[in-house]
Amino acid sequence: MHNLFRRNLGVKIISFLFAILFWLFVMNQGTTDSITGEQTLTIPLVASGVPQNMVLMSRLPSVRVRLQGINPSANIKDLYAQIDLASGAPGEQSYDIKFNPPTGTRVVDIQPTNIKLTLDTVQEKTVSVGAIVTGNPADGYQLGTPYTKPSAVNVRGPSSILGELDKVTVEISATGANDTIQVSRPVSFRDKAGKPIFGPDPSADILSAYPSSVDVIAPVMTKGLSSKMIPLKATSEGTPAQGKVLRSLVAAPASVQVLGTTQSLKGFDTLNLGPVDISNLEEDKTFQIPINKVTLPSGVSFQDGTTLSVIAQIGPGIIQKKLSGVVVQIRNIGTGLVIDQPAPPVDIVVEGLSDTLKNLTPDQIQLWVDASGQVAGSQADAKVYWQLPSGVTMPTTPQVSYSLKAQPKGE
Repeated sequence: MHNLFRRNLGVKIISFLFAILFWLFVMNQGTTDSITGEQTLTIPLVASGVPQNMVLMSRLPSVRVRLQGINPSANIKDLYAQIDLASGAPGEQSYDIKFNPPTGTRVVDIQPTNIKLTLDTVQEKTVSVGAIVTGNPADGYQLGTPYTKPSAVNVRGPSSILGELDKVTVEISATGANDTIQVSRPVSFRDKAGKPIFGPDPSADILSAYPSSVDVIAPVMTKGLSSKMIPLKATSEGTPAQGKVLRSLVAAPASVQVLGTTQSLKGFDTLNLGPVDISNLEEDKTFQIPINKVTLPSGVSFQDGTTLSVIAQIGPGIIQKKLSGVVVQIRNIGTGLVIDQPAPPVDIVVEGLSDTLKNLTPDQIQLWVDASGQVAGSQADAKVYWQLPSGVTMPTTPQVSYSLKAQPKGE
């Protein structure tokens, strides 16, 4: 018996080890991350090829697939179905669902095989920003009219939503405030009922704004006072450097909020800043205006944190340039007439910006006289017409003399 057990002992040991390894292999095929036999799986649906100027307005469902075959290398987590939207058009349309099974795996069934989806074009729209203030200021204080900087933003999103969107909102709290509130807040998108606007996937933003955040200013003042937005104007004195001109004079900000009693604010509709001295300026300059140097009506004051400035934009001035020997043509000579004495070339003076006149030459100027209706003989002090390059003017009109004669017979 002992000899029988020891007979072919090495072969028996190897066979036993192979049996254990095969058993472990079969057991591992039962894990949830791999496919064995025939199984029905629920896999995600993924959209690809969405055109840049379009957005998907439908939520993608899951797809059920029944697979047959064993592929130990396939991981269920990596399986998904796909739709190609590269040829999609705005509106509702049916699209085929495709699924590429792992090698060695056969697809028995897939549900659904196609799906109706809606695409919309992406557009941009400028909409106003509205401030929503919640809570009440501290006792003895009141809230003025809030405003935002900027007052409008550029919104990008589906045309069907933008068509109904007339503003975006920002929210701040005034609870317990005893001073003007100035904070930066992101804009939010709400429908006309005040409910947030979501796309088919609530976790993904379907609308975007530029800028995405704005400054909100909510005046908080002692009770009995009022606030008012006053537009600013700017004045100047002096003249820029030679060859330079004042292109524009801009107050910044364009308007400012002031506080005061209702009576003191009555009739106060604009505020002048300056004059600022632009003497001999050769380039743009920003003048900071101290608020204590600005005269306000009695009982009116700036809100805390107000800053004022005036921006002077300086550019090249108009200069003159002399052009010599400009040819004068004679046009529309009557039948039977020819030129006897042509109009002589003339010297002219033109005006324009230095960059425009720098390379201007006489051959770029067209001058002519109109001989329509003229008879043979001398034409003195004839009116000259001209055609000049863009940005060039001629302050004075030259006059020329010329003569016509009858065309010789036989010519």
